[in-house]
Amino acid sequence: MLLHWFKSLFKDELWVFIYPRCIVFLRITRPLRNGLKQEILHKQVIVLPQSIANKSNESQGWDVLTQHLKKGLTNKKWQGTTPIAIVSNEFARYAVIPWNAELAVETERKAYMQHCFNLVYGDAAKTWDLRMSEPSFGHSAIASGIDQGLLKVLHDVFNAADMTLSAVYPQLMLAINQTVGEVKKQKKPLSFWLVAIQSDRICLTLLIEGGWRLVKNVAIETDVSCQVSALIQREMVNCNVQDELPVLVYWPEYQRNQLLTLVNNKAIKVLPHQFDMQSRKTQNTTQDWARV
Repeated sequence: MLLHWFKSLFKDELWVFIYPRCIVFLRITRPLRNGLKQEILHKQVIVLPQSIANKSNESQGWDVLTQHLKKGLTNKKWQGTTPIAIVSNEFARYAVIPWNAELAVETERKAYMQHCFNLVYGDAAKTWDLRMSEPSFGHSAIASGIDQGLLKVLHDVFNAADMTLSAVYPQLMLAINQTVGEVKKQKKPLSFWLVAIQSDRICLTLLIEGGWRLVKNVAIETDVSCQVSALIQREMVNCNVQDELPVLVYWPEYQRNQLLTLVNNKAIKVLPHQFDMQSRKTQNTTQDWARV
């Protein structure tokens, strides 16, 4: 078992980012010369001919995704890797799951999570695959829901390429893990607003003393600063938040001409995950980069 774990450290990973308008492939390696720290070895971007986030014709979107994902996986640079998929917040829904000490077994916890999603999203949530990381004792958690149709497409395409998809993550979780890790590293209180802006979506979350109080996933508007300011002011009332908490901004696609200026708060930029930074969209149809 130990030998298997040791060998897995040296196996490259293939991170595949699924966006409405493009697919990004990153081959991740852990060279000994860098202390087994993850590095990007190869990158490929495929721009889709149309957005696959078409709610009126979802099956057509999945057909487009299937076609171009199959094409991308034929690249021999991905051979011998362990694939992981990260899906855009456009394809995920989120809910806060309050702590409940009375839930003793896994089936009860899953039923409770399903109940929480049903309250927020109605019957549509019954067709989603729901996942939640293990919460800290006494604290609420954030759970995600991904459409079963999308998951089937991903698993089927990778299986057809003779690759086993090891995990599927919604992109907000990448932002949360990176942000919480940075806050802990700086020994700051785990109480803040997190604004994650990605793929034409704004995810607003609120963490107070290590417990999640809020998650909102909305379409981005033209005036991002005005939109985020209004969201925070409204949710301060809804969540009965009186303290002036820091507002952390996770924005991998940030451009210098896109400034986030909030009305009553100061926006603090969070350094995005290095792989999330590499998944920025490009206008090239297909392009490769090799890390020197």
